[in-house]
Amino acid sequence: MNGWLGALEDARVSVNDRGYNFGDGVYEVVRAYNGVMFALEEHLERLALSAAAVEIDLPWEPARLKNITKDTLGKSGIKEALVYIQVTRGTAPRNHVSDEEMRPNLLVTVRNMPHIPPSLYTEGVKAITMPEFRWQIRNVKSISLQASVLAKRRAERAGAAEAIFVLPDGTVTEGASSNIFIVKDGVLMTHPADNRILAGVIRHFVLKVAGTLDVKSVVEPFNILDLVKAEEVFITGTVAEVVPVVNVDGKIIGGGRPGPLTARIHKGFVSLIK
Repeated sequence: MNGWLGALEDARVSVNDRGYNFGDGVYEVVRAYNGVMFALEEHLERLALSAAAVEIDLPWEPARLKNITKDTLGKSGIKEALVYIQVTRGTAPRNHVSDEEMRPNLLVTVRNMPHIPPSLYTEGVKAITMPEFRWQIRNVKSISLQASVLAKRRAERAGAAEAIFVLPDGTVTEGASSNIFIVKDGVLMTHPADNRILAGVIRHFVLKVAGTLDVKSVVEPFNILDLVKAEEVFITGTVAEVVPVVNVDGKIIGGGRPGPLTARIHKGFVSLIK
């Protein structure tokens, strides 16, 4: 943290940190496989884009951030890890208007990768839909995640793994912590990378994998009827990679079992990592 290195329980953050007071910051989560971070450069590029979108000037060159992150992971000794990178606008007495000369705070943490049960992929998960009620620049990976926290809580109460946001016109955007894909008439579909979704790094590589497998994919909006009538549905994210969805709002997807195209995409993604 800002050059200090130590155990998580020994770290301290000022009560005047703008991340604490305002959620005024951006972040990335990178997964490490056997001590090597996957797509670190892509994550750092998105971190820079998020920071620029909320007018936080990063004082570190990309190469410096890359070295800090790699060094922290290496010193942790953790091979299968989740690496969290957070930048807040800085530290100052609480005031909505910040000092233009304020220096951002940098936090990099390394944790053990949580266990993912194999049943996640062999059986799939349930999801619910809910009206979109977040802000209008969802392409920014902001640490202000209260809306997503509420959505996840509602999903958990419904016995579901994810909440999928739907616009007033019925357009499906993304999950509370994932991007969403459907298979319609054999074609892979996902929402465009505009301000209405956070364009996930794994989403990007899934589209690349689809190309290598000669799977036709289109990046265009689809609606809730397309979702519930889809042949297959899956969600993507850094932690769990590619997860089949077999039930949406109590409606069975694809016979209630993970679909063959989802399995092909996940297998291709795993091969890409290796």
